[in-house]
Amino acid sequence: MSIRSVSTGLLASTLLLFAACGGTRDTRVRADAPDTVTGTGLQSQDIRTMAVDMAAKIKASGVLAPGKEGERSSFFIYELRNDSSDAIDKEIILTKLRTNLFEAFGRQVKIIDRSPQASDLVDAERRMKDRGQVSGTNDRKVAGSDFVLKGTIKSRDRQAGKLKSSYILVTFELTDLVTQELVWTGDYDMKTESEKSVINR
Repeated sequence: MSIRSVSTGLLASTLLLFAACGGTRDTRVRADAPDTVTGTGLQSQDIRTMAVDMAAKIKASGVLAPGKEGERSSFFIYELRNDSSDAIDKEIILTKLRTNLFEAFGRQVKIIDRSPQASDLVDAERRMKDRGQVSGTNDRKVAGSDFVLKGTIKSRDRQAGKLKSSYILVTFELTDLVTQELVWTGDYDMKTESEKSVINR
């Protein structure tokens, strides 16, 4: 094979590679920018708006304000039950909400981590301290909680031909763990219409 043939082949392969790459679109956008890949269901800007809104409303309610003696209230986030038709990672909502609550309150409240992973780590650490494998003592109790924050995602979906309409309601509730009193509740709702067949994850 001649050098000219090899060069021609390499040039053709390079041009095909550039043509293939020219069909892709990789763009970095702001986290609060509206989703260009839409469909029915919660979008990224809904998650961000919801977390900011709920954190602000909980703080404004004053239910978690420190007591007269300056004692901090405590709460943990239990679950977000998804009863809607939208397939979504619930943890992304809860994690974003917890971050916004921490930023809103700072050290004014105790946010308790009741995840199984945290419980396993605490148990392992306490065992190692009891056996003298690591420094420190277990003279502090695991923190109790005054309130629990939980929520639900519900939807009302309608389909007419290719057009799908979806109303989504996300409700959060803060419950007193001694009296079972519902001390605060807040909603975030949104409605979308779409003719596209899009699966949101």
